[in-house]
Amino acid sequence: MASPLHLTPDQQAAVNSTASKSLVLAPAGSGKTEVLIRRIERLLDESRGQSFRVLAVTFTVKAAGELKARVTQSIGEEAWRVDADTIHGFALDWLHRSGRAVGVAPDVVVYADPRDRVDLLRRFLDSVGEPYPDQPVLLDALRRIDSMRTALVSPEDAPNEVVGPLSLRLPELYGAYLTAMDDAGGIDFAGMLTKLLELFELDPSVLRRIRRTYGHVLVDEGQDLTQAQSSLLREIVADSVGLFVVADDRQSINGWAGGDIKWARKLAGPGSAEFELQNNFRCATQILSLARKVANHFTPPRTDAITPPGTPPGSVCAAEAEDSAEEAQVVVSWIDDLLQSGIDSSSLVPGEWNQLAPEDIAVIARTRYALDDVQQELEKRSYGLSLRVDAESLLATPEARLFLALLEVGVNERNQPAWRRIDDELFNLVDEYSGIGEGDRTLSQLCATVSNTPILPIADLIGRSNLDGEGLDAVRSAIATGEYFHGPDLDRLLAWWAEYRASTHAQERSGLGLLRFLLRVQQTRPDEPGIRLLTTHQSKGLEFRAVAVVGLTQGSFPDYRSIDNESDLENERRAFYVSVTRASRTLLLTWPQRRRTRYGERHAEPSQFLKEAGIRA
Repeated sequence: MASPLHLTPDQQAAVNSTASKSLVLAPAGSGKTEVLIRRIERLLDESRGQSFRVLAVTFTVKAAGELKARVTQSIGEEAWRVDADTIHGFALDWLHRSGRAVGVAPDVVVYADPRDRVDLLRRFLDSVGEPYPDQPVLLDALRRIDSMRTALVSPEDAPNEVVGPLSLRLPELYGAYLTAMDDAGGIDFAGMLTKLLELFELDPSVLRRIRRTYGHVLVDEGQDLTQAQSSLLREIVADSVGLFVVADDRQSINGWAGGDIKWARKLAGPGSAEFELQNNFRCATQILSLARKVANHFTPPRTDAITPPGTPPGSVCAAEAEDSAEEAQVVVSWIDDLLQSGIDSSSLVPGEWNQLAPEDIAVIARTRYALDDVQQELEKRSYGLSLRVDAESLLATPEARLFLALLEVGVNERNQPAWRRIDDELFNLVDEYSGIGEGDRTLSQLCATVSNTPILPIADLIGRSNLDGEGLDAVRSAIATGEYFHGPDLDRLLAWWAEYRASTHAQERSGLGLLRFLLRVQQTRPDEPGIRLLTTHQSKGLEFRAVAVVGLTQGSFPDYRSIDNESDLENERRAFYVSVTRASRTLLLTWPQRRRTRYGERHAEPSQFLKEAGIRA
């Protein structure tokens, strides 16, 4: 990374742009975060005493938090003028404030789990007497519905096709899903965008208020914008708000979700100023050389960034194993050597520190499943690891997950996803628990069902509390005793609770506010010490001194579903490019001769990307 005090000429040109709309093409390791921060600093410094705010739209909650922290550190008291969030977080925040006109209440339930979304479709099918098909059929229907919503296609314009074995056609199922979501008082991620766009049309005063609030919008990872996201931001920016978009089509890996750099270009508009960052400050020369070979196979082929003088050579190595278990042993032995002996000094510039902490090392795979053997081998050797997980898995114990779900229904008893999680946990915790049925469930019904269990006191307290002010403090005090549950999960919850209290005025604290805060926490990977295990999509935007990319077989990476489709294969190639460019000093690529599948072990051919990268002839 370039020194924060010394930007390169191309970085400085982007930071100093006076164009109302700017597009910055920024390859991996080119210092785009530094450019974004310096751009924000410049905008605020030149407008001291003014009240407009700056909105920074990031791809992940983690990136938003880090950007806000760095800006706060560098500009101090003016940092209050910076809002950093994901596009979905931004949209949901404004819907919380003003969304009643489009049916979004302040206590709207976020439907993030596919199981809960499928359940909405199942309930509708039950209501019309339609046989309930296998879950994969409904998941595929949801995928198609989401694709249309991302492309801003209404139910009326959906293809008039039958869905799987259903007699219903896609427009009807699409419309029924939206109605079921509204009836449940819920919203999903696609709905956060489409509902806010609907609100702009129904109540233009909301859009005017947003435009008065923000003088500038900065967008990171613009290559992964979808049509809906681009349209929403374009409405906000219009002609009056400054726009600064950073993107790199080489790192566009969300094509499956509708992401494409063309939406960044459409957002910036034909008259925008365009800049390109030239240097890769992250990757050693051998790693960047490999990345260049991969980029040469893009459609169209792309040249890659250049390395500045003094860049160390780094190292790239590859290993074939008999099976995935042996592959895991190879990877963990590589990690052993790095932690014990450090990076070979011949890979570094003279005087560069060669020792590594576990947090400097990442193992990346195309899917979570492909990390299982490495995880087991690391645990067998008692290594600490940080595994990026889904929201529910942030809490390890059923008691803690149950408490969080109880808090959710305490705020809104219509929260069906929370009731589903309560049932899931109680079936494991309480002998002979049979549930309390579907429909309008209440905490008082639940208390009657668990009256002879240790869960009753906390469920009863949540049911009796208004979860504002003193009521919320009473619930916190009850769990802080450790009688209900204890251990690391309790420590985590209390730490999050303390952070919420520290960031919120006393009169504004509420159960709903706490849950909104925890939703943001749950969208962020844990930062516990240890070796990082990540999927390719989770690694986006991160960097490590040492990276192993595993499971590089044809059918795994690239995924078997993409091999015969050039567009899908291109997305997989870009995912591979992103994976290898997470490494700054040393890179290991591995593949097994036999890989595990749901049908047992199968012979595996090495990934075609190994040949494209020059690893295999």
